[in-house]
Parts: sequence; structure tokens; C-alpha cells
Amino acid sequence: METINGLNKQSTRVILSTAFILVLWSLGSSITTAGPWSASVITFLLYTFYWFYAVKFKNQLILRLAIIGTIAGFMELIADYYLVSVINSLVYPAKEAMIWDSPAYMPFAWSNIILQLSFIGVLLTQKFKVLKASIILCIAGGMYIPLYEHLANNAGWWFYHPNTLMVFNAPVYIIISEALISLSLPMLIRLSEHNKIGKSIGLGILEGFWIVVSAMLGWKLVLIM
Repeated sequence: METINGLNKQSTRVILSTAFILVLWSLGSSITTAGPWSASVITFLLYTFYWFYAVKFKNQLILRLAIIGTIAGFMELIADYYLVSVINSLVYPAKEAMIWDSPAYMPFAWSNIILQLSFIGVLLTQKFKVLKASIILCIAGGMYIPLYEHLANNAGWWFYHPNTLMVFNAPVYIIISEALISLSLPMLIRLSEHNKIGKSIGLGILEGFWIVVSAMLGWKLVLIM
């Protein structure tokens, strides 16, 4: 089994614990219909914590994932524009700070999710080959999305117009898109290993591009179903 700098028991506990905290926060926000402020609070708390942890403990793995996630998160604004203004599917509540067509917290929320999923992808590659790890993460990502979208809808974070095939509150094209994004992460992180931190910038751009392509591809596939 290959040794990865930054992958240890402490970092594993930290990332899995914060992922669980995010799920609990989303559940609580859903039950209380908390509104956009709750998404913003947990997003910036986690984002700040991940950077603090990476720098404080000189954890190269978390640092690479934070860089990739941040760049990909800002490129995801293009995908949001496509979903909001081009296909008229995604709706964010009014009266919150926005960047283009997205809430101001959204790039950082995507950074957190990419970091968490990528870390899980790293754990999977310690037990399986990259292809098998990618398939497992793809299936897991696709299965998790309907739950998360349901919680986000009830929390008042965002919702989708019912103008496409849906599974509860999650459009099928979003499930496909998120599965494709998850599929890419184990290989992406493998490419970032044993390389200079600067390479993570290019990989973040590549992942951001794939996020946009996945959104468009998911929508097109549903149209022909």
C-alpha cells in the first residue's frame, strides 16, 4: 500500500468527523427550515477550519485538496449559471449575497464537498485500485445526492423547478452530474500525489471544467431518456 503524505489517523478522524457534522447541520437546518444563513455559517466555518488544519499541521494532502476544491468551487459558478439562467432549473432564495447567479458561500461549499469526497476517494484507493475506487465513489455520490438535495430544499437553501425528471427533490440530471464528479476524484487526487503544490492549481481548473461538463451532460442525457 502506497504511503501518502498527510494521510494518517488524525486527518482521517478530522475529515470524517467534519463530514458527519455537515450532515447533522444540514438535517437540523432542514427540520427548522433555517434558511440560507445556516448554509453560509457551516460553509465558512468548515472552509476556514480546513485551511487552518492544513497550515497548522503542515498536512500536504489536505492542502492540495483545499487548493483543488477552492479553484473548482469558483469554476462551479459557471455550472450554476447554466442551471439557473440557461435551463431555468435551479432557484436560490432572494435576499442573500450573490456571486453571479450563486450565493456567495457556494464556491466555498463546493470546496468543502470536493475536499471531503476526495479524501474518501484517497481512503478507497488505499484498499482498491483507482478504477474500482472511482466506481465505488461514483455510486456513493449518486446515492447520497437525493438525501442532500431533500435536506437543502427543506432548509430553504435552494430548490429546483419540477420541469425535469425528479427523484423526490433531486433532479435526475443532478444525480448523474454528481455521480460523474465523484467518479473523477480518485484519479484526480492520484495525479496530484508526489507533485509540487502548484500542480494542484491545474488539477483544480481541470476538475472545475469537469463539473461544468457534468452538469451539461447530465441535463442532455435526461432529455433523451
